[in-house]
Amino acid sequence: MGVHRGSVRTVTSTARPGLRLLVLPHSGGRAESFAAWRTALPAAFPGTAVDLCAAQYPGHGDRLAEAPREDVGAIAEEIVADLTRLPPAGLLLFGHSFGSAVACEVARRCPGAGLDVVLLVASSAWAPGDPARPPRDEHLLPDGELWERLVALGGIDPDLAQETEIRDLVLPAMRADIAAHERYLGCPEPVSLDCDVHVCVARGDPLVPVPAARHWARLTTGNASVDIRSGAHFHVFDDPALLLADLARRVTPRAHAIPTHANGGGPAHESPASHA
Repeated sequence: MGVHRGSVRTVTSTARPGLRLLVLPHSGGRAESFAAWRTALPAAFPGTAVDLCAAQYPGHGDRLAEAPREDVGAIAEEIVADLTRLPPAGLLLFGHSFGSAVACEVARRCPGAGLDVVLLVASSAWAPGDPARPPRDEHLLPDGELWERLVALGGIDPDLAQETEIRDLVLPAMRADIAAHERYLGCPEPVSLDCDVHVCVARGDPLVPVPAARHWARLTTGNASVDIRSGAHFHVFDDPALLLADLARRVTPRAHAIPTHANGGGPAHESPASHA
């Protein structure tokens, strides 16, 4: 990822963006994981200048030396602060799994920071406060058992799954993410949003069943929609072109309507991602 420049990494940028797509990764996820999305952007968003960005949480990727955080709000505050320093553009938040919780807190802070959220996408995620969600305490599992579950879920490169040194290096940040996510989902305080929310769930997801998409509509005063996709928990990496094309149909008219002076932001953070 190059030089460390905060929590928001620019994967691909344009001179005058009409839309900024910010990806909030899953537990243990890195900004680099979404660099492959850039090749699908031009075809998905013809005629729209799109900046693709991805969040790099503390303790992840090139921030490995930093202590991971177990507070979703603290992670979101840092991201919003970085966003205000980027050129103004409508904001499409794409949160995958744990990233959906981060996306909620980013969206809640955006109006006060002068940022316009065009759409919040919650992918493979339970909605905060959903009473149907079974209680989970996976962050308390022993290292070996937690690692086995994460490997079985499909979010870890099989070539690295048997490397004990890799496990010991990345597992603390993954455990912190899971703890933060579980705490956030079980919070008794209701999450209140005013942006449109789109939910992506996969038929083969062992963690988030399709009916879990329903509760998201109760969190926002905006419009809510659902897309039932093929694949499993990490469906976002199966066919990015199809996913991005669907998102473009939902947000492009709105992106063109957003004034370029929306937030008066300053210079961009530049740190092109490379696919890991």
